[in-house]
Amino acid sequence: MTWVLFDYGGVICTQQPDEDVVALAAAAGAGVPEFRDAYWAYRLSYDRAELDGTTYWQKVAAVLGRSFPASQVAELNRLDIASWLHLCDGTVALIEDLAAAGYPLALLSNAPAEVAEVVADLSVVRPFARRAFSCFLGAAKPDPECYQAVLAMLGARPADVVFIDDRPENVAGAVALGIRGVHFSTPPQARTALAAHGVTATPRG
Repeated sequence: MTWVLFDYGGVICTQQPDEDVVALAAAAGAGVPEFRDAYWAYRLSYDRAELDGTTYWQKVAAVLGRSFPASQVAELNRLDIASWLHLCDGTVALIEDLAAAGYPLALLSNAPAEVAEVVADLSVVRPFARRAFSCFLGAAKPDPECYQAVLAMLGARPADVVFIDDRPENVAGAVALGIRGVHFSTPPQARTALAAHGVTATPRG
């Protein structure tokens, strides 16, 4: 049976709400635009565990022309984790329907260890037989090594997997290896796209 492989950020959870980014920027003592630039500048390195949490936030601080004490790093970590916990109800329902239909589910997320450890304990991911995070793989989407590691974890051929992600470059990276891809925009659109790949789950009453 086909594995359904879900991204987390922007698919299972929403993108960071504006109010959460405002709170993060305020905690960093910066304006929102400059904070966003600094936040994302080293994020993939953080996601790949090339940087630990303290080093990542000090690099963010350096971009902003600041230095963060340990207490400020702890607060930024707390706010950062919280910003990735706003679940998309429609996707939660899709996951439940696919699990009820018997499809094997897996998770592949670009996430640092601090976020991954919290996400791995969420009830929404309990139906997932396998949960892969970039920080533990040492590779991040769209690195080919990231998808290859997950295929090995699943014991699956690329054609036996349908991958759902909100970033076109991540979908393209999977498709390049023969994995079937769904570019996520909304839960109803994802249901329709999955059905085109023969993956169907009737919404439960």
